[in-house]
Amino acid sequence: MKNRFLWLLILGMALFTACSDDDDDKKAVTYNGENLSLSLGDFVLSGKEAVLDGAVLTVKKALPGEAETVFAVTRTGSEIVGSNSNANRDVVLEGVIDGNKLGLNLTAKMKSSMTAKWGIKSFIFNVETDQKEIGSGEDAIPVDEFVEQMSGLVNWILPKLLQSLSLEEDGNVIASYIQDVDKLFTDPKFGDSPKGMALHNVVDNKLYIALNINGIIADATSPKQSNVGRSESVNPLLQLAAAANEGLPLLMRKTDDGVDVYVNKEMMLPVVKMLPSLLETFGEQLGDMKELVSSLVGMIVPLIENSNETEIGLHLVPYVEEAPAPAAMVLPQSVEKFMQKFAE
Repeated sequence: MKNRFLWLLILGMALFTACSDDDDDKKAVTYNGENLSLSLGDFVLSGKEAVLDGAVLTVKKALPGEAETVFAVTRTGSEIVGSNSNANRDVVLEGVIDGNKLGLNLTAKMKSSMTAKWGIKSFIFNVETDQKEIGSGEDAIPVDEFVEQMSGLVNWILPKLLQSLSLEEDGNVIASYIQDVDKLFTDPKFGDSPKGMALHNVVDNKLYIALNINGIIADATSPKQSNVGRSESVNPLLQLAAAANEGLPLLMRKTDDGVDVYVNKEMMLPVVKMLPSLLETFGEQLGDMKELVSSLVGMIVPLIENSNETEIGLHLVPYVEEAPAPAAMVLPQSVEKFMQKFAE
């Protein structure tokens, strides 16, 4: 009897231990920080989190505009594979579990109608406001005239800076832009931005663009006198970059010849409120343009804040390869008048 009791006790302990081990295997494991490396093609995604719960892997904020992407995964040894699809994109996941570390690579195939090469046809600047004039006294001009001249200025300069935007099937955003601004009116040459700098995704009829924050911050906040003593908590560029890391949303509106991508007042207000701080931080880098830009910011910020509605964006059309037009120094009359007025 005693021997039977001893064997039952040993067997029970063994079963209890085995069950405990099984429970441990079934516990969800969270990977973040240095324990998670995550990339989508050439785009390195930092500051993310992944939770492995049995055969389900949830990756948080990996794709622009998606709070989480859930994969049903299959595990073979240390390797896991999985996929997730919807109407706008297919994503395949491959990963390796190494102790308490997880390495993941996502491969995307974008299927939305935005996956194409786009030419920039015009700048969108629509303002609905009860305000009649901008400025005061002799410097006051009607709001409609200001908006028209501002649009004319951007529409004149934009095609000389940005030739096309390509939203690639693999999720990359490639911009063809002028390589040397100093040659804007002499011998402009366009080049493509490298892969891994921006991602796109369509969610709920919004186009989300996420930026390579590490690359942008390394370039934009390299040591400069104007940034000395400014902490991360108050650096407006870092605040803007934090939002861009998860994907900046753009509304989409189909037109007869293409699509409008734009933001409305509600979406742009957080950025608009940062403009004075950004100007204070980086204004010296504008050189001779600082005074003009300061004047414009001083007018645009209250105009947008007090408007009933504002839209700012781009009107995109399918890109057509054309011979580059000769660069012209001559400003349109309305633009020249606008520049002279606000440069005074």
